[in-house]
Amino acid sequence: MTNTRIRRAVSAGLLVAAIAGCGSSPDPAPAAQVASAPAPSVPASAPAPAGIPAAALLQPEDVRGATAETLPQGEYAYVRPLRPCGGRYPSDPTRTAAVAKRYVVPGSTPETVPTVVVQFIGRHQPGGAARQIQEIDAALKKCRGGLAEGQRKWDVIESDGDTMLVRIGQRFSYADEEPATVNHYAALARVNDVVVVVADMGWENMDGSEKLVRDLIGKAKTRAEAVH
Repeated sequence: MTNTRIRRAVSAGLLVAAIAGCGSSPDPAPAAQVASAPAPSVPASAPAPAGIPAAALLQPEDVRGATAETLPQGEYAYVRPLRPCGGRYPSDPTRTAAVAKRYVVPGSTPETVPTVVVQFIGRHQPGGAARQIQEIDAALKKCRGGLAEGQRKWDVIESDGDTMLVRIGQRFSYADEEPATVNHYAALARVNDVVVVVADMGWENMDGSEKLVRDLIGKAKTRAEAVH
């Protein structure tokens, strides 16, 4: 990336921060061309509902000082939780509360661009979270997708039953550049009766970070223990 691109991206990050308080919902990550079913959960535009305290969310010290911004209903629906096939899961009605947040995480150095991290937390009735993890695992095996126009490609990098790491690839054109594959990363985990997702959606036409997601899912699992 040229210095001009970096300056432009950083300027865009400042603009995101400046207008977030005005109720707008900028989406600096690559625009998803695939139609996704709205997340069938408690609207994320509401405050964290009973049973999902603010302490259960990633905190500024976890994300380089970034603060949580509420995501509108349906935005990034395909990672709230992971929905490679789209539509509803049979276990969705067992969800009793949910919240989704976005963090514009600064780059690791002043010269690097920020990245957009999405966190989803869903609390379920007893047994519901385990069922949802099983259904998501089955969906990831059934709906691998691809890199054709309007598609996403889902690849499971690691899975141990209750935790999985997934790469989400998509062909994306930025400005007048040739289409290129952009990879985002998402981690899914179960903590008792809670399903937690952390996803790095990158910035403009830049990849997300597998390393960052690995780090954040560990912190998110610890935070999710505050849900009762």
